[in-house]
Amino acid sequence: MQNLSNLAGLSLVLQPTTPSPIAIPLENWLNSHNFFPVWLPLVKHKGVTKVMPVLPNCDRYPPLLQAICQQLTHNIAVIWHEQYYLIQGIETYRDNLYAIRLLIKPKNNLPPTIGRAIHALFFKWLAQGNSALAEQLHQQDIVPFTLSSRPLSPYKIQIKITLLQSILLSPLLWGISQNLGGELLIAGVSCWLERQIVILASTTYEKLAQVPTQNSITLQFLSPTSFKQQKQIQLFPSLKLVFDSLLKKWNYFAPQTYQFASIEWEEFVSAFDLKTLALKLEGGTELGTQGWIKYSFSNPEQARIASILAQFAFYAGIGRKTTMGMGYAQSKN
Repeated sequence: MQNLSNLAGLSLVLQPTTPSPIAIPLENWLNSHNFFPVWLPLVKHKGVTKVMPVLPNCDRYPPLLQAICQQLTHNIAVIWHEQYYLIQGIETYRDNLYAIRLLIKPKNNLPPTIGRAIHALFFKWLAQGNSALAEQLHQQDIVPFTLSSRPLSPYKIQIKITLLQSILLSPLLWGISQNLGGELLIAGVSCWLERQIVILASTTYEKLAQVPTQNSITLQFLSPTSFKQQKQIQLFPSLKLVFDSLLKKWNYFAPQTYQFASIEWEEFVSAFDLKTLALKLEGGTELGTQGWIKYSFSNPEQARIASILAQFAFYAGIGRKTTMGMGYAQSKN
């Protein structure tokens, strides 16, 4: 039998069909199996409609999957958002790392930075699904998530959430589902949270450990980035500061098989286009670097490890305050 212990979530693929008098509302489809998930709509991709049955605890997904498979044998149409569908397939989520995008529409102007408010909202959502896990993360120095936001227009803001452990996905989505398609307060401003979410990307530590080696790596800093160095704040993203930051987080969360020993980086910066920006947080103004920087490697083993960490940066962030909107970065390779 297939191992289901690493199951982090499920989604169902829906195909439009003609109205049927025996169709069942999707919300009631699993009642006979004593499962009552929240049905969370994903943004359509290439015209395909998908929904996620979300539970607050991922331990319940293996029996949920079995119940869905049993229910599929009846081949009964379901009703979802006043449309009729047949369920054409099941997708399973087994990765460790996830990037999620939400869209909010503020009714009035938000403050220039909303990092603290998004941070509070994240913990509120997580606690709704698993209060013990939320409390545990509050006590950790190194946390398995990052948060960032950026305006897409004056009336639409993207929130990006990345997770470094799959155990966070289910309780977080459970909490988010309580506000989807409704109003919520962000920094005291009433906002509308769009009904659908996007899972931008997902991967595993094993897959990241197999990325092709690059001898030249360009990183793009999309939000202000800074580092703590000898009790001072360092703005320039030197190779050592950047890759030591990533290495520390990688070794904390990756399985032991894929962890790396400490490295004395021998390589150098070959080009950059950076500027200093100020980010106004609740505790005061934070300075950070934004732009791009190119690192060159001649040591093959260091190039291999740096290539892995550069791809990891999309999920892990770089430097300080990555849960407050800073350090949002990704590889341009």
